[in-house]
Amino acid sequence: MDHIIEILKQEGVEVYRITRSGTRAAELYFIKGQLDMPRLTDMTETRVEVFRDFEEEGKRFRGSTVIFIEPGSSQEEIREKIRSAYYAASFVKNPWYDLPEKTTAPFRESEADYREMSLTEAAEAVADVLLSVKGTETAFINSAEIFIRRSLVRILDSRGTDVSYGRDSVWGEFVTQCTEPSDVEQYRQFSYGDLDLASLKEKLESGIRDVSLRARAQAAPAAGRHSVILTGEEVRQLLDFYVTRSSSAFIYPGYSTWKLGDDIQGTMDGGERLDLTLTSARPYSEEGIPLKDRTLIRDGRLALIHGGARFASYLGIEPTGSYEKVVLKAGTMSYADMKKTGALEAVSFSDFQMDEMDGHFAGELRLALREEKDGSVTPLTGGSVNGSLLESQGRLIFSTETFRDSTYEGPLAVLIPDVAVAGN
Repeated sequence: MDHIIEILKQEGVEVYRITRSGTRAAELYFIKGQLDMPRLTDMTETRVEVFRDFEEEGKRFRGSTVIFIEPGSSQEEIREKIRSAYYAASFVKNPWYDLPEKTTAPFRESEADYREMSLTEAAEAVADVLLSVKGTETAFINSAEIFIRRSLVRILDSRGTDVSYGRDSVWGEFVTQCTEPSDVEQYRQFSYGDLDLASLKEKLESGIRDVSLRARAQAAPAAGRHSVILTGEEVRQLLDFYVTRSSSAFIYPGYSTWKLGDDIQGTMDGGERLDLTLTSARPYSEEGIPLKDRTLIRDGRLALIHGGARFASYLGIEPTGSYEKVVLKAGTMSYADMKKTGALEAVSFSDFQMDEMDGHFAGELRLALREEKDGSVTPLTGGSVNGSLLESQGRLIFSTETFRDSTYEGPLAVLIPDVAVAGN
């Protein structure tokens, strides 16, 4: 990093930011309950953002370009990259903006609950859970990948910011398969900041249960308007609407007209008011801004405009940094009671999407469940849901049960009335 800073100064670069991250990982690959390949990796990445200030026709601009410098690069290779980046930045005509204030602090250790374990020990603990979920002869985990990562990150810039921290993460993916009465597969992901083995086991078991139901499903749901239940990752994607539209990057160009204090949830019609908090497993943003828990929405009203330095500077507000996790308070109806309403429970989609521009959400159903009046459950497949959060947000009901992963902590499920469903 000293060599990079020296070359930056020699090339006349006065404003810069360097992020160096070293990541070690234990990776395990399984096929049908057997370890196919273990792997240990060690990677270092150096990201350099080069800024260039200039004027044209009396207007000030601040352009920037990002480059990556590989380990082992010669000084001449580094110099050529920096020189090219500095030249390219002169064509990026962003109106001038201020960078975050200087931040210096001692190294921050990872707060993960398994930080004292070795990577191999943590990977083995996850593998033990995976192998403990046996399934049946016809419904089982076909394949799985486990990644345990431990990173050390340092951020420094020309204003004097110098912060560093450790971070641990657990993530992976698995494919469940059921061979009877039809042969189907379903793909799932998991991602945790801690070693949440209980949640992982529950996810693996529900994956086997769901693929068994998918193998039995023959018909699509009836076309029309239905109450729909979304769970887990889809609840988090629904909330992305509020996170994105309250960001300075959306508000400054006018994509969002929200202002602090606005009742963004609108007229209530039997639903629950939102209380949403931004949080992060990282102590600093990619710009070196300290990240602390911040209330985004309180009782349905906007309490924060958030984002990085550039758009915050344009709006004349404090830069908060970019967050990766949202927390929503638990709801008022149990998950079991939601299903008893006759709502269509959307278990899995081929591709669920939330459009933050217009508030529409949609997805093609791979598996949906409907609980009948006698308590039996009918599995369905095919068709799609297509709804509007702007039309539904005053009627949202959230579950008392909660769900947690690396990007979301809050109600497991949400009940959305009167959603358009395409089917038979």
